[in-house]
Amino acid sequence: MMGECVDGAVVEAGKCSEHGKKLVYFCKGEKLRVCSKCAIVGSHQGHSVVPVEEALGELKDLLSARSKDLESKSLEQSLRLEEIDRNVTTAKEEIEMLQHQVGNDFAALRNFLDAEEKALMEEIAAEAQGTLEELDRLKSECLQRMGSLKRLAEPLNSTLQTDNLREILKVLNTTSDGSDCCETMNDPIIRFKGERFHSPLQYRVWKKMFQVIQTVAEPFTFDPLTAHPYLEVSTNQRSVTPRCEALPVAYADDRFDTSLCVLGNEPLSTGKRYWEVSVRNSAKWDLGVAYSSIPRHGDLMYKPSRGIWCLTLREGCIYQACDELDIELHIQHKPSRIGIYVDYEGGVVLFLNAETMQMIHVFRASFTEQLLPLYSPCIVEKSSNEQRLTIFKLIL
Repeated sequence: MMGECVDGAVVEAGKCSEHGKKLVYFCKGEKLRVCSKCAIVGSHQGHSVVPVEEALGELKDLLSARSKDLESKSLEQSLRLEEIDRNVTTAKEEIEMLQHQVGNDFAALRNFLDAEEKALMEEIAAEAQGTLEELDRLKSECLQRMGSLKRLAEPLNSTLQTDNLREILKVLNTTSDGSDCCETMNDPIIRFKGERFHSPLQYRVWKKMFQVIQTVAEPFTFDPLTAHPYLEVSTNQRSVTPRCEALPVAYADDRFDTSLCVLGNEPLSTGKRYWEVSVRNSAKWDLGVAYSSIPRHGDLMYKPSRGIWCLTLREGCIYQACDELDIELHIQHKPSRIGIYVDYEGGVVLFLNAETMQMIHVFRASFTEQLLPLYSPCIVEKSSNEQRLTIFKLIL
């Protein structure tokens, strides 16, 4: 019968080599089976010793707990794998949709440009054909007159060689001075009117291109009825400036009374919208969108969970995306104009450097309420003009 190693000695299975007793106890510290004498007076005296049956139960409990832990971790990885597979499927669908959209958008632009080029080429060809045909007609008439005048001049030239008075008078009386064949010789000589095609062609076509562009910078406005008393909204409602003193405005439920904010007039509840805000050289501002139901009284918390998706600037160089935990953004070139793009159904709020059209940050969300643009030029510190926010209007 195979033996068991206990304290370095090989013994019969279930018996202690030193004391000859059954190994009915288990030393937890050295993880060995021992007899009662080993536990009381032997080498395992003072160790944590328990009956084998109890140790077996504890070890099985440990195995069971470890097995459940591994099973739980395996389940976590299975769920993670399922989420990865879902994201793969979603990513493929979004990529396919985006590629289709980009293809359609560029196809529309190409079709527009091709149609503009074709129409302009046809217009040039028609103008050229009409001009050249008219010049050919004038040239043909001119050649005919030259032939007629030459024929009239021939008898005159030959008569110049004689001194016969009668002959000279005869020729003068029988020949014409050519005025009859030159009655239309003063018809205006037209020229090709190319100057009508010499305008700034690309700029002209670019302006016409807006008829096929679905999303362009819109001239949004500020809602003065929501503006904090320390904010002055311009008459055309396209600029807002912080003041050192409060304006004498009426209290209203819609007006901010603590946060130095103002909302836009334009609700966003469907489709895609884009607008640009000129921030000039301002050292601080807040820009974004918010649910129209956000509180107007008390401090605002710029967080998506509070219905606000916002980008901020502080100290002229610290840009932050206000997520549940603020995200500091590293921007190399300070933009003087910020573009804000909202795709309501797509759940996107995108901030851009409007001069380079480079992305600054994007929020993903599932909107459940009407959105409104949110602005804050922050508390005035130096020249208020430096902190003015102005909605950019595209001049077409």
